[in-house]
Amino acid sequence: MRFYAHVCINIDAPSLRKKQQQMPPPDGQPMGIEMKLGRRHFLAGVAGAAIMGSAGRLQAQTSVSLSVPWMGWPEEQVRPLMASFEASTPGVKIAEERLPIAELFRTLEVRLSARSATPDVYLVDGPLTASYAARGHLLDLGNLVGGERDRYVASTLVQGTFKDKLFALPLGTSSQLLFYNKKLFAEAGLPEPSADPEKRMTWEGLLDIAKKLTKPETSQFGFAFENSNPYQLLPLPQSRGVKVIGDDGLTATGYVDGDGMVDVMTWYKDLFHTHKVSPIGTFQTGVTQEMFGSGKLAMVLGGTWNLGGFAKFKDLDFGVVAHPFFKGGKPVTPTGSWHVGINPRTAHMEQAQAFVKWMSTRDAMNLWFDLRQYPPSIKQIWDERASTTFVDPVWKIVQYELANTATPRPITPGYREYEEFLRTAMQDIQTGGDVKALLTKAATSIDREMRKYR
Repeated sequence: MRFYAHVCINIDAPSLRKKQQQMPPPDGQPMGIEMKLGRRHFLAGVAGAAIMGSAGRLQAQTSVSLSVPWMGWPEEQVRPLMASFEASTPGVKIAEERLPIAELFRTLEVRLSARSATPDVYLVDGPLTASYAARGHLLDLGNLVGGERDRYVASTLVQGTFKDKLFALPLGTSSQLLFYNKKLFAEAGLPEPSADPEKRMTWEGLLDIAKKLTKPETSQFGFAFENSNPYQLLPLPQSRGVKVIGDDGLTATGYVDGDGMVDVMTWYKDLFHTHKVSPIGTFQTGVTQEMFGSGKLAMVLGGTWNLGGFAKFKDLDFGVVAHPFFKGGKPVTPTGSWHVGINPRTAHMEQAQAFVKWMSTRDAMNLWFDLRQYPPSIKQIWDERASTTFVDPVWKIVQYELANTATPRPITPGYREYEEFLRTAMQDIQTGGDVKALLTKAATSIDREMRKYR
């Protein structure tokens, strides 16, 4: 990347033959001083103009500002990352917009659909890569990454890829863990579960334990999912071998409303309405985090970001074990997270590529992990911090899951629509709706929206 000094040279030949030219002053020199332009200066000017192209003028280039819509995390978890890049790349500033997740998605849809030059770079939710790429909103990053794909944990690249091309680089990845309250287990006389992923709990066994930990008289519940969305709940049917979308990535009928999905989502509904071990209305991370931290929830299935969230509860003593699975099925864990991509219509392609390239470096990835506790997407971070950060059993479990059970969300250009209708159905099922009717409605709606991608 080159950055040019504030010099403007007119290369019109007759003018250049004049004995004197009025030039912008060197640093520290007063304005108004005439500068002699001899043959050496003339040739330097022509060479500089050639570098810039045939426009006929070497233009001033001070600072480029990149428009970068970003997730609305606290400023102290975002700005340091941007500031670090700015410090390493003089002349480029990052104008990040921290937006709540729903607003981020809406903002990107509006701006990208306008097919304008902004944003330059943007945060991409992994499963939406196919949607953006199919509509021409992401630059193919194959040349930028080159032969460096082996640097990444294999499962992290899946959701940044569409039709065998890499369109978005993973900033990190994710996994889900079962957190349990040690004090509540002890009070109930229950042994703590094994942290060995090879000895993980079954969902059937978890339900039995959750019943013993549920105390309606004190509003204590045995278990909850962190929230109610496809990312967290799709591993349930997948554990039983249920396909959650057609092979074409566009067909929902027969899958979203198939017998296997109906059976599993009926089991899910029963947690709330038959067994009553789970609290109704737990759609957001903050709700379940508060309940678990205050001792009103004995077990919660959630992401590694809860490690920081639970730290605020000073009296909380918790353990962590692997994600459960259905007896007779296979362990399946959700994975995938935030990626970064480039708008192919950006007016600042060189700077945008420099930013994305920097985001894949060891230093950037280390800083990103320190700011947000997402599992690293490059192997080097795991290796370098193996004897320090990742000695904790939590990270041993996560590393095992990423290598053995991690299953990304369905790859489809219509994932945004797929998730929206399925999430609504899942939340309505939690509150007591008819399982078959809700899933059929969701499948029909998804298929209707998928027509535009066929």
